[in-house]
Amino acid sequence: MILLNDAELEALLAEDVPYGDLTTASLGITDRRARITFATRERPLVVSCMEEAVRLCGLYGLEIDGFVKSGSLVPPQSVFLEAHGEAGSIHRIWKSVQNLLDYASGIATYTREAVLLARSINPDIVVATTRKTTPFTKKIAIKAVESGGGIAHRLGLSESILIFDYHRVFFPAEEAFAEALDRAKKANPEKKIVIEAADIAEALKFARLGADILQLEKFPLTKLSDAVRILRTDYPHLTLIATGGISAKNIAEYAATGVDMIVTSSPYSAQPADIKVRIEPL
Repeated sequence: MILLNDAELEALLAEDVPYGDLTTASLGITDRRARITFATRERPLVVSCMEEAVRLCGLYGLEIDGFVKSGSLVPPQSVFLEAHGEAGSIHRIWKSVQNLLDYASGIATYTREAVLLARSINPDIVVATTRKTTPFTKKIAIKAVESGGGIAHRLGLSESILIFDYHRVFFPAEEAFAEALDRAKKANPEKKIVIEAADIAEALKFARLGADILQLEKFPLTKLSDAVRILRTDYPHLTLIATGGISAKNIAEYAATGVDMIVTSSPYSAQPADIKVRIEPL
């Protein structure tokens, strides 16, 4: 499980409370005892980044009365995190915790919906997200995707080999590219080689050259189904990925084409969860 460390959590808090809480201090209620609760409203949600929310509470001396783990589906109008302590600490962490849970749980809830839609057609299909995250949110976004039942397609350039057209343009001759691909396979025997294809002709060519995985980019649905059928016949061990323009609205249609994996960026723009926060004195 991905976990934000204390330095990252402190940095998150520093955006909201750079020099203390002027309002709470000015009203003289910093030392009062209080309780804070986080609850769903009218819709269920899949919670994510709960471990970070609990840690933020603990960093400022709050005692946790109850919480659910990341990945839990919480029904409507249900409390899923409750803590108590000094009002000054509660007001200090309140909005940072809410923002974190809103953002991450929105992505997790959307991802769960997309995964369920895709698996209603193909129970074995994998739903993954791209590396097109909003800057500086990657750990949170990927954790949220995992909480919703998805995975990261690529965590970064350092752990996978994915060959795009922008790589192949450096090899004008097909023979030169084939030689480079062979060198890459020999140099990374424990890695699978993924090549992106724009049409069925490219897909067949890259399959012949020895690709382990084909990423079928922006294929129209009918052509994608045809490509899967042809490739399954001639190269049954190839892993086939569909990507480009896929969201929860059409993911079931893409799952029906027979691909092994669907890659999408759409969870990253999911609407944040609508979480209700209540603070009351003890």
